[in-house]
Amino acid sequence: MKYVKAICITSLCFIANYACALDISSSDKQHEFSVDTHIELDKFYDRDIIKFEFVKKNWELEFDGRNYKFNDISDLLQLETSIGKSDPLNSYSLNLIENKSLCFDVKGAPTDSQDLVTVIVDGAEIKIGEGLNNLEFDGVSRVGKYSNFDVELKFKPVSLKDDYCKGIIKMSIELDI
Repeated sequence: MKYVKAICITSLCFIANYACALDISSSDKQHEFSVDTHIELDKFYDRDIIKFEFVKKNWELEFDGRNYKFNDISDLLQLETSIGKSDPLNSYSLNLIENKSLCFDVKGAPTDSQDLVTVIVDGAEIKIGEGLNNLEFDGVSRVGKYSNFDVELKFKPVSLKDDYCKGIIKMSIELDI
């Protein structure tokens, strides 16, 4: 019995010595390096969208009492950039981000009239989350590449219960780099 205990104790000593050997062989020196990055966007991407706006800037809606709807609106959407003629960047996307309209009765309660506007760009209807992709610029001015879009807003009829309506349309341009 004493012999068995001696073997167990000896085995434990070998295991302990093996574990110490692992600790001794590993390096006590550890280095932690932190990496800081600062990107100067002006130097990283120097192309700018100089203008993205409608020619009329503000629209006055005219109401057609005979058809009980707002008259459609036509305008020109202009895009001007600082992208030079020799720059290989020539493609971009035009997207419709938001198109909401709601009407309210005299007491301010919402009516059934909503989503009154259909947006048509260069003859193609675009919906929220959709757009026109892989577009190419129309030309180059002395400032940079540009494009013009014919935009139509077509209105649906409103209800006899509607006292006033409000809405918003948001579009975005994405340059393909």
